[in-house]
Amino acid sequence: MSIQRLSTFFIILTVLFSCSSDDGGTPVIPDSFLAIGAWNLTAVNVSVAQDVNEDGASSTNLIDELPCLSGLLTINSNNTWSATIVDIDVTPITGDLYIINCGSSLSFSGNWSNTGNTLSLNSSDFQDFSLSGDTLTENKGENLPGFLSFVYTKQ
Repeated sequence: MSIQRLSTFFIILTVLFSCSSDDGGTPVIPDSFLAIGAWNLTAVNVSVAQDVNEDGASSTNLIDELPCLSGLLTINSNNTWSATIVDIDVTPITGDLYIINCGSSLSFSGNWSNTGNTLSLNSSDFQDFSLSGDTLTENKGENLPGFLSFVYTKQ
């Protein structure tokens, strides 16, 4: 076999084995893409049930007690995020009783990153979020006057 034929043979082999096939399969979406979108604040959990709205029914979820309490967290595909959240004012009364009111609306923004199902916002105002299906949870683990967790549900 001549050198020219041998070279042509290797070129043809290279071309054949370097081409990939497109099998049309479903693309694998990294976990970070699952967090992209708008998330509504659906729970602000506290350690001791409170009857803030004085309807006779106590709840550990302050959203059940305060209709003014709301929040929206938006995670963008360009690794930026923004949030608008109603602040919560907590004043101890006695024992496990607290006066809890809605404060002003606060806005935050920045960049985000993720590792597996953990979403990290680059803000000292937020801790890491755990992503599970259509729920993002920020676990604070604090007793009143602090908060146990903030839970967001995907719109």
